[in-house]
Amino acid sequence: MLYTPPWRPITPRFAAIAAAGLLTLGAAWGGLTPARTSAIQYSDGRVGFSYPLRLTESFATRNLVVDGNATYYLTFDFPAAAAEPLDRVVISLDEGFDPIFRFRLDATEAFVNTADGRSALPLGELTQDREAKSLTITFDPPVAPGSPITLALQPYQNPRSAGVYLFGATAYPVGEVVESTFMGYARLTFYDRDGGFWP
Repeated sequence: MLYTPPWRPITPRFAAIAAAGLLTLGAAWGGLTPARTSAIQYSDGRVGFSYPLRLTESFATRNLVVDGNATYYLTFDFPAAAAEPLDRVVISLDEGFDPIFRFRLDATEAFVNTADGRSALPLGELTQDREAKSLTITFDPPVAPGSPITLALQPYQNPRSAGVYLFGATAYPVGEVVESTFMGYARLTFYDRDGGFWP
């Protein structure tokens, strides 16, 4: 007895009809291209980034206490999906204590990291709150999203006490009323000059 399968072979004519149907469906749905990302606007008028910025790398060029020739590098991701331009970044010493710790404002730099290398970013006003142990870096003009950014900060000297220090990094979009984004902590460890490691 001859067995007849429950399905029929796909003929070239049937395949062409199916393909045409899929193209028509795609046109009806407007294609599969995602809509352009727009900034978040809250009901009270605040403006925020559409996608969070994240601190991805941090290190100090010198890790001995009281060293006066150190540079702290902080790199954060600034994807195109964030939508809003970056107005300023605030760096604050959130853990670790040194009453005289402060940065050299005139030595502060920022770079955008591209496939062709680093390109310097022009900075606007730089302010330091010694009581709050914070540094505000303003970009002029604001930076468009799409590439990682590196900050180069120079303290007058490293902290006087060995240990782990946490520097919080917060980003602010452009706007009169904005919602900031906490990007994370730069964790820097400093050691005593006798070569001993701090636990």
